[in-house]
Amino acid sequence: MQAGGRLPRRGGVSTLPAMKLLVRHAGGELTVGSQKELLLLWQRGVIAADDMVRREGQERWTAAGELPWIRGMRMDARKDSRRLFWLTLALMLVGLAGAVWIQGHAPQVARRVGQRPPGAVRAVPR
Repeated sequence: MQAGGRLPRRGGVSTLPAMKLLVRHAGGELTVGSQKELLLLWQRGVIAADDMVRREGQERWTAAGELPWIRGMRMDARKDSRRLFWLTLALMLVGLAGAVWIQGHAPQVARRVGQRPPGAVRAVPR
């Protein structure tokens, strides 16, 4: 190991030492090899917010939903949902306003469509 607790560089990329996590899940314990794997299991719904998690070598268990990196993901998802709601609402209102405008101006548009431009001749007899 190098100074700072980092493993030697491979191909110019520095890596952090492996951190195993223990998860109390559905009456049993699950060992997860890294934080990245834990996040994947969280995103897939294997690990729930009330499952208990601790790092290997520590005694204190923490709810998975209280871990900082998962709490941040949940807050971001909430913000994204709110943004999506307001964007959808705005687009619906614009569409509604467009439909009302078209309904109000339909007779004028229909009259204009039936007219030929100046100098045009009707080629087909009636």
